Amino acid sequence: MSTDSQIQQILIAIEGLREAGDDGPRKRKLIDTLFRHVHNLKAKASANGLNNLAAAAHEFENVLHSLRTSPLTAGARLFVVQTSFDVADFDREFQSLKETLSSAGEVISTSPRIDKERVGKVNFRILYARKAEAGETIEELSNTSVIAIEEISSQHTALPGNTLENAFAKFEAELVNLPAAPFGGVFQQALQAGRAAALATGKKVDFETRGSDQELDEALCDPVVHLVRNAVDHGIETRGKVIIEIARHDDRITITVTDDGRGIDPSMIDQIFQPGFSTAAEVSNISGRGVGLDVVKTSIEALGGSVRVRSKPGQGSSFELSLPA
Repeated sequence: MSTDSQIQQILIAIEGLREAGDDGPRKRKLIDTLFRHVHNLKAKASANGLNNLAAAAHEFENVLHSLRTSPLTAGARLFVVQTSFDVADFDREFQSLKETLSSAGEVISTSPRIDKERVGKVNFRILYARKAEAGETIEELSNTSVIAIEEISSQHTALPGNTLENAFAKFEAELVNLPAAPFGGVFQQALQAGRAAALATGKKVDFETRGSDQELDEALCDPVVHLVRNAVDHGIETRGKVIIEIARHDDRITITVTDDGRGIDPSMIDQIFQPGFSTAAEVSNISGRGVGLDVVKTSIEALGGSVRVRSKPGQGSSFELSLPA
């Protein structure tokens, strides 16, 4: 998606939010869409030294995140559900639990943690919104492996009515001042994003490009930028290398982002593209809110392509985007 198109989608989503009223599901969908577009634009702005736009986008993103993690449906309450599964079959059990939760409420986000004290276990914290009376038992969880359920007071997530409008006004003011054609091609944007992420995390990262990005669709910039930022933030530990390679075949184009970092735990590979899924220990300007790889997958599939990931713990990861030429 081009920058102009992305800005237009942001404006459309904002107008939709103003019109959504008390329609909780519609508001949630619009907020998720808006959050992704703002997150993408923030990454571009930061990578290109547009610090005022990046700061305004981050503030706007904070407000949107507060709304994302609030019960938007009238009468809904917010819970943190903690659970633990065996690594061997956690994928099946986790999906089953999500389906159970979704049957009566809404799973907002999930955060996994490998249990270092209990070998072979994967722990999850799930943010869950559900309509329920005070003191009412959440019956759908009675026969599951849930360890604990904690309700979060709505006071922690409430926002003044004008907070969203104020944050958007600051963001919009920076958009108005955006210079013409402020961002470069795929390689330029990916390299700038990677170097900015390395600087922000204090890591020593070398970058290498292979092939040519000439005549490559601008819609591919955002997915590649996400993969490079992800490689720096989650892959490289203190120092390492990231390679961005573009190859053209008879009827396909492949873009591969490879790092020589920590790799991905095999038990997590099937989950990393799930919306709201995050392995970050804390939220930063770069990551931690469960947005990124799901955007990559969605964007590439919308272009008729596919995403493949290969990884070995301790040796690094490789993400390959394959698209029609």
